[in-house]
Amino acid sequence: MVFFLVSGYIIIHVLQTEKPVEFLIKRAFRIYPLYFVAVLGQYAFLAIDGQSPDWGTLLSQLSLLGDFFGTPNALNGVEWTLRVEVMFYLFMAALRYFNLNSHNKLTYIFITTTLLCGYISPIPYVGWAKGFATYYFPFLLLGSMFYLFEKGLRLSVLVIFIILVFFNYFHLTGKYHPDHLGLHFMILAFFIFLIAWAFREHLQVTGYVLLLSDMTYAVYLFHNWFFEYAKRGLAHFKVSVLNPDIQALIVLLIVCFMMTKYIEKSSIRLGRAVVTKFASRSSAWRS
Repeated sequence: MVFFLVSGYIIIHVLQTEKPVEFLIKRAFRIYPLYFVAVLGQYAFLAIDGQSPDWGTLLSQLSLLGDFFGTPNALNGVEWTLRVEVMFYLFMAALRYFNLNSHNKLTYIFITTTLLCGYISPIPYVGWAKGFATYYFPFLLLGSMFYLFEKGLRLSVLVIFIILVFFNYFHLTGKYHPDHLGLHFMILAFFIFLIAWAFREHLQVTGYVLLLSDMTYAVYLFHNWFFEYAKRGLAHFKVSVLNPDIQALIVLLIVCFMMTKYIEKSSIRLGRAVVTKFASRSSAWRS
């Protein structure tokens, strides 16, 4: 959940300099290529076990828009967070496109959107993640509000918005997932973000920190399903030197490192090249 808060904080900063088309192209190349590899990889393993979903379900999962079609989540559930993230990208790009990204306008829009999330029909409508988009989406907005606070938003407004976001969260959790009310991970995530944000000027970035940071997305996509397949595969070799979980973890980290280096980073570079090409063509058309 820290991911939502950090993402909201970063994306609003990025949109201060990037135009909507540039922003969406970069985000697409950042999110989708490695996600495709992860989903298709899981599909291949499921096909071997005779449990693969139908092609319609697979295509809907690959789009990351499955919440609007009642599609079950891929990657053993991990996909749901990316669905919310993609909604946030489209939402913020639309605000930028319609010139609604001034700090005062954004404050009112974020408050109104959070209120609407509490009253509209839950998104997604069915499944184990019912309503997740409508009560986690405001946490992305909350991350953005911290950025606005740095730019002059009054502390009282930020505090009121924090209260509103958590009220919306507990209200909808009690309505759609009452069994989650005893879980306090969202409060813990908020305080982790708050402490990191408060001491952001004192955090040092080392080579190891950068390496682990770069691998975060790959680990997130692969950990919840590939770990068990790696463990099953390694069991055939009967290596008794290390605990089976440690062996699987090492394989997972190696795979994620390779995925980050050869898929994710290559896709990011390609996205930048596409943006540069698009910008040059747009300039040529205008001239």
